[in-house]
Amino acid sequence: MTQPTPLRSALLPISLFALIALCAASGCSFSASSESISNSISSPFRSSSASSASDASRYRQEVADYAQAFVAGGGGDALSFQRGIATLAEKRGISDWQANSDTWTSLGVGLGRTKISEAAFTGYVESWAGDDATRRDLMRQGFKSAR
Repeated sequence: MTQPTPLRSALLPISLFALIALCAASGCSFSASSESISNSISSPFRSSSASSASDASRYRQEVADYAQAFVAGGGGDALSFQRGIATLAEKRGISDWQANSDTWTSLGVGLGRTKISEAAFTGYVESWAGDDATRRDLMRQGFKSAR
């Protein structure tokens, strides 16, 4: 390692002073620069959480649309229906759609958009939610909110 020469040591404070003066003359400040850097660093986290919220919203919409289309198309077998919901969930990063309350509320919303009767709705609730009281309640809430 080389020792600084007296000339190099004398130029360092002058260079630093010149850099600060140049920056001040051009209107920048260190606090603004550090704030900008801070925003740049944290923005991926904000966009990631915004993306997650957006995916959740899309998921709810897609599940409601899927349920509505399923009923409007005359229904079908429960296994195909469940596979379709699982595919939608996987696309949005939801690993356990059956444990996700948005799934059940959105199914109710989709059914509520149709012209089915209360009796037909009850049949879908029994078929899809089974004996799970929480799932049934979420479907009823979604159904009522869409009516």
